[in-house]
This record gives sequence, C-alpha cells and structure tokens, in this order.
Amino acid sequence: MDLCAARLHGCTVLGACKTFASALLGCVLFLATRDASASACCGSGHGLGQRLGPLERGAIGLSFRFSDRFGSHGHAGAFTLAPPGTLDAEGRAELGCLFAPIPRLQLGLIAPVLLNIRGARDGTDVGGGFGDLSFSARFDIVSLTTTSAWPAIALTAGVSLPTGRSAADAKDPLATDATGLGAAEVRPGVFVEKNWANEATAVFSASMGFRTPMTGARGERIELGPRLRLVAAAGPVFSTGWSLSAGLVHEYESAPAIGGATSPDADRRRTAALLFAGYDISERFTALASLEVDLPVSSLGKNEPSAVAFAIGLRRSFPRYE
Repeated sequence: MDLCAARLHGCTVLGACKTFASALLGCVLFLATRDASASACCGSGHGLGQRLGPLERGAIGLSFRFSDRFGSHGHAGAFTLAPPGTLDAEGRAELGCLFAPIPRLQLGLIAPVLLNIRGARDGTDVGGGFGDLSFSARFDIVSLTTTSAWPAIALTAGVSLPTGRSAADAKDPLATDATGLGAAEVRPGVFVEKNWANEATAVFSASMGFRTPMTGARGERIELGPRLRLVAAAGPVFSTGWSLSAGLVHEYESAPAIGGATSPDADRRRTAALLFAGYDISERFTALASLEVDLPVSSLGKNEPSAVAFAIGLRRSFPRYE
C-alpha cells in the first residue's frame, strides 16, 4: 500500500468509527425521549455500570470505546502535545456479562476486539484483533440499600489473560496489530458506594494490579511494577431513570525491571477527569456513556501518553425474580 492509499485507508476507517459512534449515540438519545421507570439494574444509581443491582441475577452488555492520543507526559512530568501530523487512535468493542450465582457474589467476563490506527507524516497503518480476556469477581460485604446509613462495601478481583498479541510480537512497524499487554494480571481491590435516598450517589474504588514477567522486543525479561488505580465519582440520581457522575481517575505504577535493572526515573502515573451517564430505557435495557480525559497538566502524569476516550454501551439485565 503506497503512502497516499495508506493515509486514505486510515482516515476512512477512523471516519467510519466516528460515524458509527454518532449513529449509536443518536439512537440512545432518541430512545431517551421515552418515559422510563428505574430498572432493577441499578435502581439506586448506576454505579459506573460496574455491578448488578440488588434485584438482578445477570446482565449482558455491548460497548464501544474510542480513544485518541493528544499528548504525553515525559519522565520529568512535563506535558507536551503530540507532534503535528501524528495519529494514534484506538477503537475497542467489548462484550461483557455479569452473573450472580448467590446474592452477594457477582462473576463477570469481558471479551474485547481492538482496532488501532497509527500514523505519522510518512504513512498510516491500521491493525487490530482479539484482545486480552478478563474475568472479574465481586463479593458484597455490606449490601447496597437506599435506607442504610452505611455505604455498600465490596471486595473485588480481576484476572486478565494474555490472549491478545503483545507489542513484542507485533509484525507492523507501528505495532497496530498489538492488541494485548503480553502478561497476565491479577487485580484485587475494594469498591465502596453510598446512595442518599435515590437522589445522589458516590463511589470509590481502589485496586492494585500485579503482572507476570513478559518478554521485550529484543528478548529481554521485563518485570512490570504493581499498578495502583483509584477512582472517585459522585452525582445526582433522577426518578426519570437518569444518573450522572463526575470524578477523577488516578493510576500509579512503580518502575519496571528490564533485564534485572531498574531505572529510578521510570515510574508512571496518570490523572484523568471522568464523566459518566446512565439511563434506564426500560425495566430491562440501560444505556451507558462515559468520557475520560487525561489532564494535560504537568506533574499530574509521568511517562504516560495522554488521551481522550469516549464510550457508549447498551446493557440488558435479567431479574432475579420474575
């Protein structure tokens, strides 16, 4: 594929992704004009779409996420914009399901498919494929109710398997065919949620990811450091079926060991603003949307790319009692 054709192909794929996202969002907004009653899903706020409601025994959902890199934070924490003419975008489709075998326990699975578009002045490449499978578990220590003075508290766990292609195994020069980390991950955590009489909700989650060693492009052994993830958000809940939240995401990862050596300045961190919206279309279907933007402020990030990501999804719930 010559240079002009490559650029045209990359723009065509990206344009198709944006057109599809706009069409799906338009469909969601059209459905939102209907009267809706709060579904069993999350009847006390949508909890960032990460859990089953008290009256649900399962749910299945399909989501689409589009991200575009606009800059990066360097090793000293300074933010810089991406060079003109560069392109680094990702489209991600995820099929997910949640199941509660017993009232306090929830099990989940997410299967992703990725599309990467990267380019510079001398050309654009497109690639993708199946990503890393992830499994989740949640156990409610304190169940969510709207009448309790105590917040809901849950222990969480996640496991990701390296089923995608790692960057070290990529065949494309820009690694557009890389769809996975190249290492397995175990992520224990805790999730806290408080609801105030179905009028407002707040959530906080903390988790720590531990990854297995991986192999670099030159065959070197890479031992990634633990990665901490913190999320805090709060917002109103409406009787019409809407719930909104705004908050922050912060991640920190200690420096990796490459070939047995650790660089003292290779730790990573990022801070992003988060907006979330959920709407109960009916008693069984819920529309979800989120916007996450890495804050382009020096010292809030380090050794990390900065991107804006928009996600939309549709969720179908299955009630515990019918």
